[in-house]
Amino acid sequence: MENTLVIAQGTDASTMDPFAHSETTTANILLQVYDSLVRRNTEMEIQPHLAKSWENVSDKEIIFNLRDDVYYHHGEKLTAKDVKFSIERMVDPAKSDIFPPAGRFNSMVSVDILDDYKVKVNLHRPDPNLLAQLAGLMIISETYFNEKGEETFAVSPSGTGPFILEKWAREEGKVYLKRNDNYFLGKADMEYLEFHAVPHGVDRVNGITDFTYDVAANFPPLDKEAVESKEGVTVVGTPSVGIIYMGINTNHEILGDKRIRHAISHGINVQKFIDEELVSCGYPLAGPVYPQAFGVDENKKPIEYNPEKAKQLLKEAGYENGVSVKVEVPDGRFTQDKEICFNMREQLKEVGIDLVVDVRPWEDFISRFRNHKYDQMYYVGWGNFTFDPDEVYRNAFIHPRAWNPTHFSHKRLEEAAIEASEILDQERRKELYSETLEIFRDELPWIPLFQQFDLYGLNESWDFKPRMDEFIYAFDIKKN
Repeated sequence: MENTLVIAQGTDASTMDPFAHSETTTANILLQVYDSLVRRNTEMEIQPHLAKSWENVSDKEIIFNLRDDVYYHHGEKLTAKDVKFSIERMVDPAKSDIFPPAGRFNSMVSVDILDDYKVKVNLHRPDPNLLAQLAGLMIISETYFNEKGEETFAVSPSGTGPFILEKWAREEGKVYLKRNDNYFLGKADMEYLEFHAVPHGVDRVNGITDFTYDVAANFPPLDKEAVESKEGVTVVGTPSVGIIYMGINTNHEILGDKRIRHAISHGINVQKFIDEELVSCGYPLAGPVYPQAFGVDENKKPIEYNPEKAKQLLKEAGYENGVSVKVEVPDGRFTQDKEICFNMREQLKEVGIDLVVDVRPWEDFISRFRNHKYDQMYYVGWGNFTFDPDEVYRNAFIHPRAWNPTHFSHKRLEEAAIEASEILDQERRKELYSETLEIFRDELPWIPLFQQFDLYGLNESWDFKPRMDEFIYAFDIKKN
């Protein structure tokens, strides 16, 4: 179809309900349909969006002034009641903690409507990351949601965004959208927009080179040079808020011994697979948060590759003759995901660790994550768009939490993470995050691997600039 932009991602959307997911691939589809109160620009600075301005009334109250020219795709005008409904639905205490966003937005208690275009958000604690979190909270229509019901709403959305959903062909892994010509910021350059789920990197490469796709996310780094040699296509990239790690069930009979966890970490040469599988498109991590985030000690070194130390730790733990552990990995959700796990398997074999690599379809993998079914280890990414350690420490290392699928618990880490989330004193917060990092590195409930450098294949007919927060806003993509 003429004037169509086609975007290939590793997986399809899991839902069209902004509340019920935790995946960047789903968010990238919903970002075309919905808007948030505030939004980050390409420099990652928070800017007005549906809210044209805001004012902190106190540490626990913030007033937002809304635009009065925004309409939903079904024709209804956006007003304060929708903001109240959207936020209070997110923070409803009756909702199960299993829903992924629950921990992200839990500082908010209620919303007061001051007039049709003004709301006051009430917090139960000071929140240093409120605006960063609200950049990820999409506003939905109360009327439309109540008319359709939750089940229909989850497959048939109506937002205020620059594109309108035409069809979700789930059996094909394709989403078809058309331009919203009444969008409050104007018309997008493309009339039609498609998202295709393309799990295998080779298929995304072929699709870029034969112009089936215009943008291909999670582009295989090994194919970068070959693609750039072809006329009309290129590869673009940026450091990312996405980090890759192996989560560990610290309650497992073998992995519960942190000497084993440290042995695994010392047995992995992260830089080797960054060089071999990612063509240097990645940065080894010293902890669970990327160095550009607030309060992260850039001088802290990654855990060293030390095979002899790994062998010694195994011996001390009673496994001098070797041990077998399993990691589950999704098939194609993250760049070179299963290939990296096979690479780690070969590395760990040298120190006496038999790493069983269990490759699973994304739908199965993420279901096990959400339902806390992991019995050993899992390979996954975390896209922390708040640029603050709070996003990770408070959600991943406190039990129970939706994003703590192996039920790791450490009393002092929890206390420090909670304190840091409830104060505005930034120097004190830095001290607390320094302490939490030391606890993390001692306990090692995750093995931090690398910060991603995201690559995208690109049809040069379009001007697309990758964002560090991993989000794709088709409205910002311009026709050359």
